[in-house]
Amino acid sequence: MRTAILQPPYPKEGEALQVLQWQTEALRSIPEGKTDLILLPENANCTGNRSRDDMIRMIDEEGARFVDEMCANAKRIEAVIMAGVMTIDPKGVLRNQLTVIPPDGKPFFPYTKIHLVQPEKDRGILPGDSPKVFEYKGVRFAAAICFDFYFPELFAVYAEQRPDVLLIASHQRQERTEILEFMTRARAFDTGCAILRSAPAMHDPAIGGRSMAVAPDGTILADAGGRPGVIFCEFDPKTRFMRAASYGQPDKIGDYREVIQSFRRPEIYRKKSL
Repeated sequence: MRTAILQPPYPKEGEALQVLQWQTEALRSIPEGKTDLILLPENANCTGNRSRDDMIRMIDEEGARFVDEMCANAKRIEAVIMAGVMTIDPKGVLRNQLTVIPPDGKPFFPYTKIHLVQPEKDRGILPGDSPKVFEYKGVRFAAAICFDFYFPELFAVYAEQRPDVLLIASHQRQERTEILEFMTRARAFDTGCAILRSAPAMHDPAIGGRSMAVAPDGTILADAGGRPGVIFCEFDPKTRFMRAASYGQPDKIGDYREVIQSFRRPEIYRKKSL
């Protein structure tokens, strides 16, 4: 799987439209037929810290034009584009979702952010409740959006479903880079699959950013660091982390995640403390 991951700049006050233009130019720079999947961060269509009214206006206007731009580039590049977007339905309900834009089909929304931060709740954004793996062209995908990243329970649910690729569309703007790297590598290990992570670059390169691709064993395959840019990576989504099942038995090599799943004791994990 040939992938491209965008790490746009995070906008200062009044610079949201410049970031949309940066993303547009980054997509247009990707050559035709050279990429299978392109990942963009959370709020790709309405980046920045904004009020509910301003968010709705941007979703309907500049954000809608950017979604059209993503659709046009998915068709031109012949790649599926996956991005975190804010959506609003005819009843005025806001949701923070992952959109999947095939090169020759209609966009769909397989995942809605489950864990909302307080400012999202204050804006009336509704959470999702369905952490289910979805399939596209024979590859099993799971998704998490920003704050979801911090909840191990979510990734335990995904581990049971055995995804091939975990997508993280993020908007983290104050986490230290070493924590982002550690957590991304740990989530790959937890779920037993590759991870693709996209987030904006902040003005301080020691904070945020770190869009990356990580193998199931935690190896970093590509890393955008703390600066805006596009990173490219090629990997086999069906690769698993293989290891000896136990010490002293090197002939017993198996899928690490399958071994862990077979020894789990879920009946005791939710017991109430005495």
